[in-house]
Amino acid sequence: MFEKIIYFLYLNNLFRACIFFSKFASIFNKKYQRRIFFFNYLKKKRKKIKKKILKIVYQPRIFIFNSKNNRKNIIQKIYNYENLNLKNEFSYHGHKNVYQSEHNLNENIKFKSISKQLEKSVNKKISKYLNFKKLSIVRMWFVITKKSGFIKKHSHLNSDFSAVYYLKVDKNQSSSNGIKIYNDLGKIEICEFNDKKNSFVVRDLRKKFLLFKPKNDDLVIFNSYIEHSVNNYGSKIINRISLPFDLTLD
Repeated sequence: MFEKIIYFLYLNNLFRACIFFSKFASIFNKKYQRRIFFFNYLKKKRKKIKKKILKIVYQPRIFIFNSKNNRKNIIQKIYNYENLNLKNEFSYHGHKNVYQSEHNLNENIKFKSISKQLEKSVNKKISKYLNFKKLSIVRMWFVITKKSGFIKKHSHLNSDFSAVYYLKVDKNQSSSNGIKIYNDLGKIEICEFNDKKNSFVVRDLRKKFLLFKPKNDDLVIFNSYIEHSVNNYGSKIINRISLPFDLTLD
């Protein structure tokens, strides 16, 4: 009963009411506590969200596939970036041994073609799966993680999906290295693309987190409200380079 009431309120953008009923329902079943952070996340957006989009983002998902691009060319553009290593507003986010560029590379003339290429790759793979016309990149930036670098646990507020394209990673990663994606809702759908089948193979994650160890050219996409962190402890390469970006459902 509570499930149906909360979902009805959710589809009608009544997120405050969702929080209230979730707290009340959690007296009887603690599972309802899991969604409270999600409703808070939507409440902070302060805008009306289309019902079709709400239906898509309700189920947390992780998409994993390989996206072939000219990595050497992208890495060279990053090292030629005019503001490389200059402090910016993202230098004070509490991460360790990490450099982030400004988050507007999708508007930078030197990175626009890369942004369009990644957007095309994403839509080719997952727009049909989500039954949605198009996902658009609204922010893109690069991250250089030094040896023993660490990106603390966080999520992205102003988007529907977040992604990371891996340009340069250590082939032999330690057991704790990688991107840790937290399963705060109890179940995440993992959709990993199988090239032979030309389709996603889907499985459920019920553990507390997924530790994903990327390879070069891997692209991982997940709901923006899912919290994640990165550990690069003991890496053998000096700079681990990735290209994160945020997407919205248009």
